[in-house]
Amino acid sequence: MGEQKTVLMVEDDAGVRAPLRAAFEAAGYRVLEADGIAVGLNEFRTKEPDLVVLDVELPDGTGLDACRSIRAHKTLSKTPVIMLTGRGGLEQKGEGFEAGADHYLVKPVHPKELLLWAGSLLRRTGEDAGAGAVTAGELSVDREAMVARFKGEPLPKLTVKELELLHFLVLKRPAVVSRKHILSKLWRTVAVDHVVDTHIANLRKKLPAEVSDRIQNVPGKGFRYFG
Repeated sequence: MGEQKTVLMVEDDAGVRAPLRAAFEAAGYRVLEADGIAVGLNEFRTKEPDLVVLDVELPDGTGLDACRSIRAHKTLSKTPVIMLTGRGGLEQKGEGFEAGADHYLVKPVHPKELLLWAGSLLRRTGEDAGAGAVTAGELSVDREAMVARFKGEPLPKLTVKELELLHFLVLKRPAVVSRKHILSKLWRTVAVDHVVDTHIANLRKKLPAEVSDRIQNVPGKGFRYFG
């Protein structure tokens, strides 16, 4: 596996953690454990794991909020997150992806399946959608500095995912990119297409009309930045 990777498991059920920890360790991973959000987020900030396995239902809050905290971190926001839950409905999965999860597994989780997803996400972590700044006319989007400017002025504060989405559309312009392609690059998954539409809608609301109007929905194809 090359350099040893560190996995943080935030799960309050020791019976769930034990076989997953054993599987990760057998595969050569270093494993950190936490039984709640407070301890888990402290481990995340101080140990900087390569991957987080996060239960949705925890004693001191919801894993959705913990995932949002991870995505809001200044330097570790792109850490892959796999959510575990006992609820497998489409609405619940949508909540997980909208909170920033990269994948969502329903308990009971087979250790081999979790390892497959962990390996896949870790391989893709370095395959980002293009680093640095991109420009389109008077719009510039810097993915590393996490800032977007129009006519030299910073745009209203965008979430990490909104800025990445704008960066990706500008990077690929004028090509049309499908929802599944966007998901595979920015969410590193190929499920729940409506998540892209939700983020596009939120992004448009925050952008000046001159920029927002250039994000086009191509029916049956996907989205593009034209201009």
